[in-house]
Amino acid sequence: MKFVTMFPSAENIHLIKDVGMIPYIMHKKFGYKSELACYKNGEYPFINVEVKGLELKFIKKYTGKAVIDGALYLLKSSKKIDVLHLFHFGKRDIIWIWIYTLLNREGKIYLKLDADNTIKKTVNPCDNSLKAKIKKYTLKRCKLITVETLNIYNFLIDNWKIAIEYLPNGFYDYGKKEPINYENKINTILTVGRIGTFQKATEVLLEGFKCAANKIENWKLKVVGPIEKDFEVYIKDFMKSNPELRERIEFTGAIYDRVKLEEEYKKAKIFCLTSRYEGFPLVFLEAIKHGCYIISTNFNAAYDITNNEKYGMIFDIDNSKQLSDSLVKACNNEMTIKQNFHETNKFCYENFYWPVLCKQICDFLDE
Repeated sequence: MKFVTMFPSAENIHLIKDVGMIPYIMHKKFGYKSELACYKNGEYPFINVEVKGLELKFIKKYTGKAVIDGALYLLKSSKKIDVLHLFHFGKRDIIWIWIYTLLNREGKIYLKLDADNTIKKTVNPCDNSLKAKIKKYTLKRCKLITVETLNIYNFLIDNWKIAIEYLPNGFYDYGKKEPINYENKINTILTVGRIGTFQKATEVLLEGFKCAANKIENWKLKVVGPIEKDFEVYIKDFMKSNPELRERIEFTGAIYDRVKLEEEYKKAKIFCLTSRYEGFPLVFLEAIKHGCYIISTNFNAAYDITNNEKYGMIFDIDNSKQLSDSLVKACNNEMTIKQNFHETNKFCYENFYWPVLCKQICDFLDE
């Protein structure tokens, strides 16, 4: 059985995200012959180690427009594909789904919505326009549709009237589950991401930490990730205005070495995300895998990853005062962090481990 993930923009880094890990686990654990179909977007060193056994199939760039080049790829390849795995639900996906299902009536489509709240506007059950009908008929041609957060899942089940499954994003440890030790952790609040972008709202994190700083005197903030050029000016001004925080806030820049990055999660007690919007950020999984207590803005995935705030706290977007209060409460109540340490790790493996999730994909496809 051939399982093909079609994602034209895939780069090397995508191989260790859901784009690469789903077909890789489907091959490694469940016997599929898996391929990732994409443009050649640079080199792919992860293909030989991290996802060994997954094959790359490069889509020819006839036009440079993914919708057209993808369609041409499917015209040639559809009959050889048993399961076609697609992401999102836009115009190009609709075209690809129709081409594939018309050419391969025995084939199965797995559509991973990879959605945030904007998906709620995609299909209106009361809309009887031709455009809306095409969307509905297209969705019904899919064997499996999954969405990553419970909030959106519940909305779609109630409103789309189409079979959809809840399947969050996951992580994989290559079968080498390492014991975690709370004694190795230090009083660090960690964030990882693209620092200074509008989405990540790093300024809210800095303001929140500044307001909390004199009430959590033995805690430090570590900021990991590439820094936007414009934000470097903000950091310089912030440090100039708050010289007392120079020794307590560390900007590491990007850490591309996965082993070194994992060490940061191992050492941190709290993981904080101040994003204005997210789908299902994979940094959450790294954090709870290592027993970090989560403090996050109130987007959908935050409720799933904290098990409705059992393993963390959630505050309003752009509210640095609420963040400050959450930091003070968490840092001064370390017993809660310590008690949740092993439970968080267990919760992660039971609910967000790729072999567990891909077993569900296999079961859904076989129904």
